[in-house]
Amino acid sequence: MTDWLLRRLGQMLPTLLFVSMLVFGLQQLLPGDPAKVLAGEEQDPAVVAHLRQKLHLDEPLPVRYAYWVGGVLQGDLGESLRTQAPVLDLVRQKLPVTVQLALMAFAIAV
Repeated sequence: MTDWLLRRLGQMLPTLLFVSMLVFGLQQLLPGDPAKVLAGEEQDPAVVAHLRQKLHLDEPLPVRYAYWVGGVLQGDLGESLRTQAPVLDLVRQKLPVTVQLALMAFAIAV
């Protein structure tokens, strides 16, 4: 039983790594500079520079990925750029409706 479990974990780790890289990569492909979006209409260069440093946008891509994975592993999914609310709170807020929709779809499928 433990051999089977270890083998399954060994198969899951590369998949999780690939999916995490895919999600992070797709986030990086979104158009626009998050620091400029957060800076508002004035886009003061000092504010933009501070936000770029705070969000680690001035770091190389592998370093930003390491920060992102570290946050995810600690349960910190970041903040929404649109609402500045923690993403985890937004997920918790929408989860009951999502579960209800999934259950209804399952019931219809069965």
